[in-house]
Amino acid sequence: MRRNYWGGGYYGVSFRPYRHELRDIVIALVAMTIAFAILFHTLSHVGGLVATFIAVLTGFLGHELMHREVARRLGYIAYFRAWFVGLLLALVTALTGFFIIATPGATVIGPKVWGYPRRDDELKIALAGPATNIAFAVIFLPLSLLLPTPFSSYASIIYATNAWLGFFNMLPLALPGIMVDGFRIFRNNVKVWVVMFVVSVLLMIPMFIVML
Repeated sequence: MRRNYWGGGYYGVSFRPYRHELRDIVIALVAMTIAFAILFHTLSHVGGLVATFIAVLTGFLGHELMHREVARRLGYIAYFRAWFVGLLLALVTALTGFFIIATPGATVIGPKVWGYPRRDDELKIALAGPATNIAFAVIFLPLSLLLPTPFSSYASIIYATNAWLGFFNMLPLALPGIMVDGFRIFRNNVKVWVVMFVVSVLLMIPMFIVML
């Protein structure tokens, strides 16, 4: 029998999911993989392309699914929705060969369906994404230095992607229709934002050292 709710009753409340979530995830994964492959010049290299896909899988999908998971565990409706203008922007900026504006979409947070909203709910949900990027960057940075060629290059791609996404998402930006994680963290707890932002900046330094 087909169920009309997420989580098999995890929330104790029936509600309809966004039925295009899987489609949006697949489209965003493909578009972001192409964008980062253009940036890293790996479109014509099988190994590099696979590494780029893993980088996007950990950096983008890992980021969004952690937002989604934390929100759901706190009792909120949550699903990923692609932003097609942002995907086009990522593809266009990747052509610069220097940077990429990665705004593939966002985890949409709906009403809380169990429990009571708490002041730190937004902080926990916002932290989950960039913290995931920072964790992957910390794991793959030493691997990029220790592994033999070409695996060190593949690890570098995964490290660089996560380091950049972690840094970008910690920027305290709020634009019409777009509110970056960093802004949500900043307005909830400045001290936590400062720590996370400093860590994200430090993780970017090795990338620029290599480029120089």
